[in-house]
Amino acid sequence: MMRSVVALAMLSAAALGGSAAGDPAAGPEVEAGRQVFAANCAMCHGSDASGMMGMHPSLRGAVDRLTVEGVEVTIRNGRDTRPPMPAFDNRLDDQQIDHVIAYIVSLPTGPRNFGPGSTDGGMMDGIGGGMMSGWMWLLPILVVAAIAFGIGALVHSLRSRGRPDAASTPREVLDRRYAQGELTRDEYLQRRDDLDDG
Repeated sequence: MMRSVVALAMLSAAALGGSAAGDPAAGPEVEAGRQVFAANCAMCHGSDASGMMGMHPSLRGAVDRLTVEGVEVTIRNGRDTRPPMPAFDNRLDDQQIDHVIAYIVSLPTGPRNFGPGSTDGGMMDGIGGGMMSGWMWLLPILVVAAIAFGIGALVHSLRSRGRPDAASTPREVLDRRYAQGELTRDEYLQRRDDLDDG
């Protein structure tokens, strides 16, 4: 299901010349994904998915960097980064995850930066160019995001205590290790192929 949704989104974006998010011509899956993204992801990754300077990466081109499977694993299981990417497996259903991926695919690819206007991901790039102009407005957002992530991580930790490990198959363990950043994309793909062949 997800691959067909993502393929449809890619074809739609290509046929429409990379139509902007929210464009009615972008298709119902992309529009549904934009709405789910706005409600669940935009607080950290920005309303246009271009990231938050110094904190959260741009998701424009994330499928090219991580593959569709990698993006899905990351959404479902989260990533052990600083600040952490929370798991959404218990918050979003399969269709919502498919739609978010279709929305991400529909966006024009941009640099893997940490905020609008950043050319190389540096803290000094972007809004106004200087640290004061960039950080003064960003500080309250960072504080709120840090508190939200702390609460989310605590709740997730408390929910997972006392439960048997959810990943019981070798593939689930591999997916979790990749989502937590323990494996590079190439290692993940090689080990996944080995499991599929075995």
